[in-house]
Amino acid sequence: MKTVKFGVVGLGWFGEKYVQVLSKLPHVELTAVCSRRPQRAKEVAQRYGAKKYYTNWNDIAKDPEIDAIGVVTHVPDHKDPVIAAAEAGKHVIVEKPIAGNLKDADEMIAATRRNNVHFMVGHILRFETRYAQAKQLIQEGRIGKILSIYARRNIPGAFARPHLRYGSPILLDAIHDTDIMLWYLGDSVDSVYATWIQVTDAPNPEITWTMYNFSGGAKGVCETVWFLRTNTPFSIDAKMEIIGTEGAIYINCADSGLMINDENGTKKLDTMHWPVMHGEIVGALKEELSYFARCVMKDEEPKIVTPMEARRALEVVLAAEEAARKNQIVSLK
Repeated sequence: MKTVKFGVVGLGWFGEKYVQVLSKLPHVELTAVCSRRPQRAKEVAQRYGAKKYYTNWNDIAKDPEIDAIGVVTHVPDHKDPVIAAAEAGKHVIVEKPIAGNLKDADEMIAATRRNNVHFMVGHILRFETRYAQAKQLIQEGRIGKILSIYARRNIPGAFARPHLRYGSPILLDAIHDTDIMLWYLGDSVDSVYATWIQVTDAPNPEITWTMYNFSGGAKGVCETVWFLRTNTPFSIDAKMEIIGTEGAIYINCADSGLMINDENGTKKLDTMHWPVMHGEIVGALKEELSYFARCVMKDEEPKIVTPMEARRALEVVLAAEEAARKNQIVSLK
């Protein structure tokens, strides 16, 4: 296979990011896009050069030209297009979290295995330079045995509020850092406690703190606040501190290295996830999609993120949500 013919289901803000990246990858042909809104599907197809557009994910899944499909719908809508694509023999990458519940996740994994297609979940931080380098340093033994990991991932409330319809900050954002902790430690979570604050009438609480007890004795904390002021300088105030017996690693993504001050105030711009350089998106999203496309081309199972790793991360954050609701420690043993 010389190129991978790709379709994208879900053309919201982030779905369009997928389309934009895929339209520029040299080993990918953007073949089709899909949105429930016909005008949106047509508009995105024309903007990025897709030959076809659809309004039903069953139709795009059955397109004989397409090799792989990216599913970038809202979390509750992940299962059906993933299974439809798998049943039609398409390879699939779906945005994180893999699903909103374990039953959906298990059905998706079973469908992709049953149909012998490659399946990956978009845990983007595994493809971000700083987090990937930290993983390498840990594997080299540079900081010894990990004892403690603290993560912060806070964003402006105005941007976050619409997403609270689909889940809490634990499910939708702390899962990033939870997955990274599991990846770095190569360990499982024995128990979790979480607490949260509901500030407004949003469908889910905006401020969450999550604490993990790992089987090997390490402790983990995720601070996830979706209530920063609109004029905060941070697009994402994200940091991680990994403390080991022989040293420590500090990751700072809040200080992006690029700041603008204009009539709208001061803002630190994204330079890691999907910054635009010379008219093209670069960064972690491009690395992630390019990696998956190469796996499809070579007919190799994706190894940087496996479906079962994505399921484990989901299981842990769902337990954290349960702990917050019950205000008690939840065991995962």
